[in-house]
Amino acid sequence: MRDFSPKFVAFILFQIWEICVFLIAFMAGMIALEDHGLLLLSDYIHPVFFGILLGLTFLWNRLLSGLDLYLSRRLVTRGNEYSGLFVAIILSASFMALFGALLGQPINHSVFLSWFIIVSTVLLVPGRVLGRLLLRTARAYGRNLRIVAIVGAQTEAQSLARHIQSNPQMGLHIMGMFDTDEIRAGLPKDLPNGGTLAKLARILMREPIDEVLIALPMESRFGEINKVLDLCMRTGVSARVSDALLHKHGKTGAPEVEMIGSRACLYYNATPNWGWQGHAKRVLDIVGAGLGLLVMLPFLLIVAIKIKRDSPGPVFFVQPRVGKNRKQFSFYKFRTMVQDAEARQGALESQNEAGGPVFKIKSDPRITRLGQFLRKYSIDEMPQLLNVLKGDMSLVGPRPLPLRDVARFEEDWHSRRFSVQPGLTCSWVLAGRSQLSFDAWVQTDLDYIDNWSLKQDIYICLRTIPAVVRGSGAY
Repeated sequence: MRDFSPKFVAFILFQIWEICVFLIAFMAGMIALEDHGLLLLSDYIHPVFFGILLGLTFLWNRLLSGLDLYLSRRLVTRGNEYSGLFVAIILSASFMALFGALLGQPINHSVFLSWFIIVSTVLLVPGRVLGRLLLRTARAYGRNLRIVAIVGAQTEAQSLARHIQSNPQMGLHIMGMFDTDEIRAGLPKDLPNGGTLAKLARILMREPIDEVLIALPMESRFGEINKVLDLCMRTGVSARVSDALLHKHGKTGAPEVEMIGSRACLYYNATPNWGWQGHAKRVLDIVGAGLGLLVMLPFLLIVAIKIKRDSPGPVFFVQPRVGKNRKQFSFYKFRTMVQDAEARQGALESQNEAGGPVFKIKSDPRITRLGQFLRKYSIDEMPQLLNVLKGDMSLVGPRPLPLRDVARFEEDWHSRRFSVQPGLTCSWVLAGRSQLSFDAWVQTDLDYIDNWSLKQDIYICLRTIPAVVRGSGAY
């Protein structure tokens, strides 16, 4: 029997309720239009109207998801969550106003928009209050946990660990406390003993740790705190410091003050704070991927038929890849190799032409005749628009790597590429794609992260088109 976790249940309940909110608010606006003599509802009872309404409902759902309003909000203030809801409502109203203007529909009228905004706001907020209560209760029973490592094992660290243990509604699971052997020797048996700081470094490169909580004495171990922060920033793992450390570690390490109980902690986010542009990036992802799939659907169907006729095997190649925060997801591509390609890779390892942990052969014998063409012009990558819609990927970001490649990382700074959402394209496409060394490839990804802007994403998308048409550096 499937384990329906509180996170899964809350995710479904939130979406169902907030879809209902959209429909209620939409119909309230339509009724208001009829009351003002601007339309007759009976004229809109036909399949075309219901098709349009279905499309707007889907857009509403994707917008809320794209603004991260279905992600964990355990340490986010209510004010921040409600401001996110307001942004979603205003953006939805703006989309409908534009849609109405383009199609000559009355949903761009101020009467409709006013009622839509008021009703959706009044209904969304109580739903979120109830949702917070549900999630707090679920976390209190050990569900929907966030894995953290605590650096330190002295008084402050033990106090922080006990506060987390005594407040299960926070949903934090301590996987271990890390310090020197001498200090950990005095750690009470009911607190998890993680190991040395050297062991933590290895764990951060291999395990899916959500955050590191640093609770070392500031006066005597300031240098070690900085080393741990450097490690976290290099490996792309977010960190919190349980003390008044006013220090900034690189462009991606700007601290923010957050509270854990009565303690003020500095949150070192491994990802830059992209603010409203970050929300706009997700909206761009949804709109771009949705339109791309819609426009190219006939072409993609032709490609699928060609693949099926060209060689035996499935149309799609589905492989687990490593995404943001090292979370695995199913990665979609059109199949360009023979059916048993992955099983045959081991015999070809000695012919690997790529430097670093990645595997590439320019004349790979596993590639099918049609696959060579699909790869040259990156047509095989088009199914990843589904990954973008799902939220596994973005249109622009570091390319997601297979588990085999990630397991062979030797430099900790390579891991910081996992601090952001992977993408369909990125700066490396413009810099030479497969012609780059692995270190140069990763460095272009880190430069993208450190200097990100919405304008840069749009620029990369526009520059990618001619690079793909030329087939530059792809194989």
